[in-house]
Amino acid sequence: MLPERRIQILISAELPDIADNVLLIGEGGLAPEKAKNLLGREFENILFDARYGLNAEALAIAAGTLKAGGLLVILFAHWDNPAAYSDQDSLRWSGEANAIAALNFFRHFQACVSKYEFPLLRGEAGKRAVAFAYSFSAQGTLAQRQKIQATAAQQQILQGILSARAEIYFLTAKRGRGKSALAGMLAARLREKVYLTAPNKQAAATLMAFAPPQLEFIAPDALARRLFSEPQLGDEAWLLVDEAAMIPLPLLEIFGRRFKHILFTTTLHSYEGTGRGFELKFRRYLRRSYESFELEQPLRWRQGDMLEAFIEDLLLLRAEDEFPRIPFMPGAQIEIARVEQTEIIRRIGTFYGLLVLAHYRTSVLDLRRLFDAGAQRFYRARAGTALIGAVWALEEGGIADEALIRAIQRGQRRPKGHLVAQVLASLTHCAEFCRLNSVRISRIAIQPDWQKRGIGRQLLHYLKAESETDFLSVSFGYHENLWRFWRKCGFIPAHIGEHKEASSGCYTIIMLYPLSEAGRRLCKAAQRQFERNIGLGFHPLRTHFVTQQADWSLQREDRLSLRDFACYHRSLAAATPAIRRLLATAAPSDCPLLRDYLRRRSAAQQESKAQIALYRQEIGALLQKLSSTLTTSE
Repeated sequence: MLPERRIQILISAELPDIADNVLLIGEGGLAPEKAKNLLGREFENILFDARYGLNAEALAIAAGTLKAGGLLVILFAHWDNPAAYSDQDSLRWSGEANAIAALNFFRHFQACVSKYEFPLLRGEAGKRAVAFAYSFSAQGTLAQRQKIQATAAQQQILQGILSARAEIYFLTAKRGRGKSALAGMLAARLREKVYLTAPNKQAAATLMAFAPPQLEFIAPDALARRLFSEPQLGDEAWLLVDEAAMIPLPLLEIFGRRFKHILFTTTLHSYEGTGRGFELKFRRYLRRSYESFELEQPLRWRQGDMLEAFIEDLLLLRAEDEFPRIPFMPGAQIEIARVEQTEIIRRIGTFYGLLVLAHYRTSVLDLRRLFDAGAQRFYRARAGTALIGAVWALEEGGIADEALIRAIQRGQRRPKGHLVAQVLASLTHCAEFCRLNSVRISRIAIQPDWQKRGIGRQLLHYLKAESETDFLSVSFGYHENLWRFWRKCGFIPAHIGEHKEASSGCYTIIMLYPLSEAGRRLCKAAQRQFERNIGLGFHPLRTHFVTQQADWSLQREDRLSLRDFACYHRSLAAATPAIRRLLATAAPSDCPLLRDYLRRRSAAQQESKAQIALYRQEIGALLQKLSSTLTTSE
């Protein structure tokens, strides 16, 4: 049997002595945000420095790299007085300008430590008591270990996939089960051409260690472009997609149509999302035969490993599996209510489980926000005592600092939080988006069997009636089905992002729903600007939104847009409608570089920073030339 992995909590203001065989994460060592670089490696000793902040994703990654028999030490400067613990990691998720104590999650952490009775070591004596393991095996990458034979479970799955009974295969497992190794073994046994894609090449290191050296890796976006130029690429080929849940769904849909066979591997109970939820969602888009496999037995640590169980409890990684799902009941009485954050924390497993069940990309950052971020609102729908739906919303606006608002409008400042308020204040030159109070809907989650039953609309109807605010907003990755849902709920478009988001592979769209009279005026003005400008821009989706003939008149909002492009940080895409209106009335010799750009413009074209700087200079010079007729100040 493999030796047990151990964990100790060290409470000290200073680091203990560290030997060469100890991986230090934190102050003076590997930055927590770079912990992903550890995937595919193994260590016998890890010191996780949490004195200044607790990056929970980095902790989970570190735990997954600890060898059997190894020791993980987590260092805190404060333990008995959580209020004294200023968690610098909160700057990533709290929406606050300064670090907060994150009391709720810290108490949750303490409860998990108490449950597993991990030893608490204190002060100088505690530092001396740290017992790192020494040289029971060399640390390094999994690729440096001896090639191992497939286990019985791996061999059974390999035979099932090699029989090619289906076109698509899903392989899920918790970390440390040999999932990536199995995919590499499959590549070695296939006779057909095999391609590999993954979120990044380093993350696929374990798979490639077990695969033949000629296996070709192609990044997901590069593979999509190659399939566009070489449509026959996958006709007789296999594609291995490692950690598929981390790749945007639109790209996976393309891959799913183009290759003869595909193996999607995903991690169950991942700190970045859930493989099971991904499989359920992606299967809705499939029109091909598929088969699913799961590896359950850990290979790198013993069954029932306490460190694995601790991380699962700490990050609620089993919340999806433990969520009490119920079948749809026609005629069931639905009760909707607003609930306080304290109630959410008391029932955090159920609420978070619903979020993960409905949105497979729900992450540890979301969990940290639920526990400790401020300015949040929660609404739930129940059938009897069963939670069937929820809305998670954030309060925005109410900014009174006029100097800050002006800096936001000019793109000079981007304070924490207030996502929609800041974006629209900058784009529309309307400070009221920052001044007024609003509520941004962050997530709607409905139990799968209750979806498309009107539960989401009922929740939104309650939110509209209950919210004492000026307007509601929502920001999401544009998809036709989502667009139709929000339109049916009365929301109007106000902005669509210039670039596809890396996480979703979609353009982000912002939609609004006015509530107060001031909110109605503001939302109507934003909609008018959006509809007026979308047709004169170059957005790939502009034809989906054009509702009127192009308006070429140069108005005050255009002059402000031109000023902010020339003098501040307005993007070229945001300024393009105003630029086109200006050049339509200017002399043909004005702005030759910009005119050339407009003539050759294509959706895929990206201008360099140096080129955009020249465009800014041209507009600035033209505005100065026309200063007798154009006013460039508010």
